[in-house]
Amino acid sequence: MKITIIGAGGNIGQRIVKEAAARNYELQLISSKNKDFFGLDNISTHKVNIFETEALTRLFEGSDVVISAYAPPHKNTDLIIDASKSLIKAAKKANTRLITVGGAGSLKISKDMFLVDAPNFPEEYKTLATSHKRALEEVFLNETEVNWTNVSPSAFIFEGERTNQFRIGENQLLANEKGDSSISMEDFAVGILNEVENASFSKKRFTIGY
Repeated sequence: MKITIIGAGGNIGQRIVKEAAARNYELQLISSKNKDFFGLDNISTHKVNIFETEALTRLFEGSDVVISAYAPPHKNTDLIIDASKSLIKAAKKANTRLITVGGAGSLKISKDMFLVDAPNFPEEYKTLATSHKRALEEVFLNETEVNWTNVSPSAFIFEGERTNQFRIGENQLLANEKGDSSISMEDFAVGILNEVENASFSKKRFTIGY
């Protein structure tokens, strides 16, 4: 299986690369950062503007799955919406499956409230969370042709360990008995690669947490 990973040099992207390499997939990496990617052999790396849909399409061709860990700039978080549209168009033209990293803010904490609307949601993350929520609602949930999956982390995602011990949910925020909602980047990557193999959430969003 050939997997193309976008944003491969980012914090989450690097974990996805490492997990995918450990499972012996053929990898094509797209990153704006110069990385040695753990000294991996037999990988191809490219730099491409995510908004250049035709260039994306050419790179997507021949890939069984595209995983995007693209992170928009803090100064313009709504670019995640335009990036999502470009990814969808390219995946459609290349006839490939698309898995994208989303946000936690669009997860529900009650029947009528999203996490991003909670009174204690950190103000510094609200703009990004709102943009991710709009991308899910306006782009992905309206897409009927592409085999897409959007993956939300828990409320707190951190650099940690690969435990392979976590839970999977759909639209509800996952939290432990103390009310803490978290996932390590390493286990988040495991959950994403599990979805590559199991394809349990076609044209759906799901979440990963402890």
